[in-house]
Amino acid sequence: MLNGDVHTLPLHRSLPELSRELGSHLFLYHILEGTPNGVLVIGLDHRVMYANDAAHRLLGIKSRNISDPSLAVLLGGENHWFFYQIGQFFDNINEIWESRIRHEIEIDAGEEEPKIVDAVLVYPPSAPDYYLLYLNDITTMKRLEGQLRRRNAFFNKLITASVDGIIASDMEGNLILFNDAALNLLGYTDRQEFSTVRVTDLYNDNFAYTIIRRMRSDDFGGEGKLLHQELNVRHKEGYDIPVMFSGGIIYDHDQEFATFGIFTDLRAMQQIEEDLEQTHRMLMQSEQMAGLGRLAAGVAHEINNPMSGIMLYANLIREELGAHHPAGADLDTIVSEAERCKVIVADLLDFSHQSSFDMSPVEINEVIRKTLDLLTNQPMYHNITVDLLFQEPLPLIMGNSMRLNQVFMNLLVNSAQAMNGAGTLRIATRSRANGEVNEVIVQDDGPGIPPHLLDKIFDPFFTTKSTGEGTGLGLSVSYAIIKEHKGTIKAQPAPGGGALFTLKFPTVSERLKEEDYGSISYLTGA
Repeated sequence: MLNGDVHTLPLHRSLPELSRELGSHLFLYHILEGTPNGVLVIGLDHRVMYANDAAHRLLGIKSRNISDPSLAVLLGGENHWFFYQIGQFFDNINEIWESRIRHEIEIDAGEEEPKIVDAVLVYPPSAPDYYLLYLNDITTMKRLEGQLRRRNAFFNKLITASVDGIIASDMEGNLILFNDAALNLLGYTDRQEFSTVRVTDLYNDNFAYTIIRRMRSDDFGGEGKLLHQELNVRHKEGYDIPVMFSGGIIYDHDQEFATFGIFTDLRAMQQIEEDLEQTHRMLMQSEQMAGLGRLAAGVAHEINNPMSGIMLYANLIREELGAHHPAGADLDTIVSEAERCKVIVADLLDFSHQSSFDMSPVEINEVIRKTLDLLTNQPMYHNITVDLLFQEPLPLIMGNSMRLNQVFMNLLVNSAQAMNGAGTLRIATRSRANGEVNEVIVQDDGPGIPPHLLDKIFDPFFTTKSTGEGTGLGLSVSYAIIKEHKGTIKAQPAPGGGALFTLKFPTVSERLKEEDYGSISYLTGA
């Protein structure tokens, strides 16, 4: 690049000379000198005939005269490729339709950084012996474009990497931006499919309009903002997903341009809260049952002895009076009621854990099948359809088959009684938490459990059955047995009606085998 002071060839001609050579008028000269863009008039030999003041500044020419006015020298070696393009242009001038070419070039004008210049070559249609080269300094614009591009890349990565769903739409409800987390939250796998969804389709009952009204209000975080709102969005499959929503309106010169929303999935948090609440209830119930268990054990032992005496003497009297004595029926009633008291005493002893049992690896599907074999031939199950959905094979759990049989017996009998002997009973098993937990679901289509009773059904002696039909110990005993197995049980209304019980048991590691550990004996109680 030359910017010396050798005065051999003037680039700034006098007005008469310029006018004669370009055939221009006075106003043309003033336009060329006054324009902020560089203008070069170049002969077909690629030697510069004229350069205005802006061109001098862009090219870094400190004097109006230089020793070599050839365009290749003025552009510098870094733009040799552009000079080659110009040569190619004129070599094929008769074969092309366009009379101009345009490229971005860099010019080293002696500053810290090279200038970025938009260079436009124009060859007039009259085919004179010169051509024009316009130079527009776009350094600032390109620098801003670079900053904007980097900023956009940063925000795009930030949005893409977010674990929360982010969605933006125009004021007509058309989606203009969304991230992968939003797709996953709402159940979509195809970005093209999701892009056709309208923002109003994400909510139930036109709730999108309620959100807009709240955004325009000052009551929810300030005008144009809506912060920390718990609401539901609609999954692709049609069910609701609880989310924490924050969003707002984007303005362009005080005009509403778009809206955006950030959606935090609350399902995991709600599950944790439910589990904590369930754990709290179980702890409270465990304390209550521990005290009642000690009381029940004492009462059971005190009752057991006189009941045995009552049954013994009732049987002796019946034998002495003979089979046809009028008092025989009354004695049978005494014996029957005494036997029922002994059953209650047995339940009390189970409830108080005053019994010993062995624990060994158990296949829970097999336990359920054996329980069903005992029940399906009973009259109460003749009009009940049993649907089984078992995962096979299911990891083993450490347990006692007889006591687990008692748990499922209580649940299945309760379900049959709730359906009045007619309906559908569904039992499903599956492995959860990477095989560390077995889950059992028992669901009926009976009347279900009223919400206000859900916290009471595992309480000892609580029953909704008529007097004489139940002791209120079945679910309490089942709860105690499940706790012995380090498991949990939860009751809730079933979708569409009925009751749903969910049981979870920790599984045995594959390393644990019965021959390695043998039979583990437990004696529980005070």
